[in-house]
Amino acid sequence: MEKYTLADVGILITTISGAVVLILGALQKSKCSKIACCCLKCDRDPALKTDASQMTPRLPNRDNP
Repeated sequence: MEKYTLADVGILITTISGAVVLILGALQKSKCSKIACCCLKCDRDPALKTDASQMTPRLPNRDNP
């Protein structure tokens, strides 16, 4: 059996974590209401719901007077 260094394990963990983040990001941006991935199924409402009272106003663009 080969010996693995701490750097090898770190690279493996970083690679797996990056793949998981990319998959979760794609699922979050998806407009599908039913998602099935890796034996996990989810029914969701993809409509964005925002509360106007929590939004910060945009500052005017200084380039356009």
